Amino acid sequence: MSAADRMAAHLAKQPRQRVDFDALARAAEDGDSSLATSPRRRRILADAAQTLQIRGLATPPQGRGGWDYSAHPALPRWVKRPQIAHPPRRRPAPRAYVELLSFATTMNLTVADHALLAPINTLLRDQPDAEIVPLADRSYQLFGDEKRLDGIMRNHLVTKGLLDLTTHLRARPAPAPLAMYELGPAPWMLIVENTAAFTSLREILGTWPDRSQVGWLGFGAGDLLIASIPTALTSFRERDHPVETLLMYGDLDLDGLQCAQQASQRAQDVGLPPLLPATGLYEALLTGNPRAHSPATADEARAAAAWLPSHLASPVAQLLTDGQVLRQEAFPRPQLRVLLTSDTNLLTPLRDGTTRGTAAPPTPGCSHTDPSRP
Repeated sequence: MSAADRMAAHLAKQPRQRVDFDALARAAEDGDSSLATSPRRRRILADAAQTLQIRGLATPPQGRGGWDYSAHPALPRWVKRPQIAHPPRRRPAPRAYVELLSFATTMNLTVADHALLAPINTLLRDQPDAEIVPLADRSYQLFGDEKRLDGIMRNHLVTKGLLDLTTHLRARPAPAPLAMYELGPAPWMLIVENTAAFTSLREILGTWPDRSQVGWLGFGAGDLLIASIPTALTSFRERDHPVETLLMYGDLDLDGLQCAQQASQRAQDVGLPPLLPATGLYEALLTGNPRAHSPATADEARAAAAWLPSHLASPVAQLLTDGQVLRQEAFPRPQLRVLLTSDTNLLTPLRDGTTRGTAAPPTPGCSHTDPSRP
């Protein structure tokens, strides 16, 4: 590789238009250890600078002030890279849209918007009554990529109410099913957030002496729970085992409480009972040793804790604002066994605890999805 080639490679990596010639000289020397001490160094560098100019890769200074005349031949003190001409941004050509997508003809849509709408337009034109299929199936049909529409619910056309899954895409969400186990015939389900607590409760409830007191046990956390909780309805119908009470036992932290609230709203949207706190388990968890965490604001803590019954909401909100949280692992299996005794109906200690409370309306918010998080 010649000195000019090494200089050209260095130029191509520079973010600025103006580049010091000393930097180009060092680039030339990096590939030729003899150049730095060669009596022809200055001539080689001058020839390389001229080659860059001939190739259209660099423009030398116009005035004498931009040149070094301390020796012969003169060398430029800097060079300028030519400006890259960006092609004008072109809007897609106007096209005809079916009546259901007529909004597209009056909006200033981006190239990405048109790329999304074009296959949908073809679908509605050719198959206006297409069977409603899982979203991934439709995504593969329209775009050759089953994941292309994964984030469609966050698209601005959807959030503005212009684009609808059922009406326009002829599709429906198909979330992963909620992991749930029918441990007995009772009409309730307890959903547990973390794997350790779930494993312990499955063993305890699975060996409960009076099977008639035991219902369903589910496992889910965060966004996964919110997405999958509607699938529980199908399982209840398939087993002809509906529930009257849905309970949740998760971590006492901001994310866990917010997600429980949002999952409760999602459950009600599809015809399930609201998701209530497993008050007895939360009361017990509050006796555990908290761990440090980033403090929540007072407003955040109060809103999240409002899902809990009133006698728990205040201490939990204080816990969160103090920069502490309680993970389910703080109340392990031996203590769960002591708490859940067969001398009373199982649902009572789970749902009511020692003091019956009432849950507040749900509030949106959710962020974590990993039940094994640190």
